[in-house]
Amino acid sequence: MMNNTHHHQREHQQQTWFTRQDLRLAVVTGLSAGLGLLSPIPYGYYLPFTTSAVLSSTYGNSMKLGIQRLLGSLMGVIILIIFTRGLELPLPLGIGLALATTRLFGGILGLQVGYKVAGNIIVMGWLVHEQVETVWGPIRLFWTVLGIVISLWATQSIWPSRTIPKLHQQFASLLIAIGQELTIESNRLKQGAPIAISPKQQQSIRLSLQRQLNAARQQQLSAQMELGVNPEHHPLHDLWSSIDLLISQLLTSLWAIRGLTAPIQKPRQVYDLHQKEAELIDIMISQILRISSELKSPRTISNQRLNPQNMLQINKLSATFNEWLEQITEEALITDTDQINEQQLRQIILRATLIDYMRSAVAETTSSRVKSSD
Repeated sequence: MMNNTHHHQREHQQQTWFTRQDLRLAVVTGLSAGLGLLSPIPYGYYLPFTTSAVLSSTYGNSMKLGIQRLLGSLMGVIILIIFTRGLELPLPLGIGLALATTRLFGGILGLQVGYKVAGNIIVMGWLVHEQVETVWGPIRLFWTVLGIVISLWATQSIWPSRTIPKLHQQFASLLIAIGQELTIESNRLKQGAPIAISPKQQQSIRLSLQRQLNAARQQQLSAQMELGVNPEHHPLHDLWSSIDLLISQLLTSLWAIRGLTAPIQKPRQVYDLHQKEAELIDIMISQILRISSELKSPRTISNQRLNPQNMLQINKLSATFNEWLEQITEEALITDTDQINEQQLRQIILRATLIDYMRSAVAETTSSRVKSSD
């Protein structure tokens, strides 16, 4: 009985009857209606018509709807003037051919809803405004353009969507979680007798991080709707792709390291190697946390990029390790081979390689952010 009560309460809480987007639409459309009616320019009622049709919950959707409506309106006005002033055809035949032309060019332009707007303009202009269609058409086009501009301004200025900041927060939180796991690996390398993490615990951590990554990727699909037309060419899309790649590389390397046996700390050369690896991991943790902080900064979204000066500083943190792998591994392995077997030798080399791969991934991400700003 108690569970049913809580279930109904949750359903009631999740039921949203009126959102901020609904209120924004009502306010903007109402103000547009007032502006249109008070304006000395005739046919002002087309302004609220446009805002109510174009204003969406996201900037990207509003942009797509606006472009569709603008192209459709422009096409409708041009076809209307051509058929009413340039061609002398009987009304039924003229309207039929005009609408067919609209559908043809609408398909060529890839319009999904814009051709309907064009058809409406042709019918209204021909039947209702037949004496002044050459004046009515351009004026309606003016109100349409103004309505689109107002709608796009409203989506970014009045209760803008939190989709992009939420995505940045998710990426940042995931990087912090990865930093915490790398801290565990660093501590294991520093220990004299490191203890292996149980498979059950590893599986739990892995599933948790994978769920966070999947949620961020799902959020990215929604965030791309905020980028307007051709989001794949937007600077933020490039940033998200690089962060997604970095996280994937870090997680892949982390799982591979977790699959190795606990690090041995003898002989001394191997112990020194592990201390050097721990030092590099600590630096990478600092780099990852700073990238996370950059992602959470509002300036990153407004500037549509990570701060290039900060990225350069982050990149320099591991610059001294550029050639560390070959040198330190060679020094570590110049020892009595009787003290380590072939399996341990492979584990040592593989661990060092994976850690260096993570260093390279972080370095590539930060250096690409600097290059993209040039």
